Amino acid sequence: MTRTTPPRPSPRAGDVVVLRGSEEYVEGEVIAVLAEGRYKVRWTTGLGYRDRVTTATADEIRKKPSPGSPN
Repeated sequence: MTRTTPPRPSPRAGDVVVLRGSEEYVEGEVIAVLAEGRYKVRWTTGLGYRDRVTTATADEIRKKPSPGSPN
């Protein structure tokens, strides 16, 4: 029996996401879903990111868990 990992839910416009691998906590909102697993994100926290809009890949961000979520 082969187990497969279910795909991660893809962020959608309006979702709050967190930047992976950053030394500080960086949070933003997806403002557009682009082609090939890329997202335009408006960052709301983070010294070098706040009030900036950047393009991030699905591997660079993760959806912020909602309060009370086990994740």
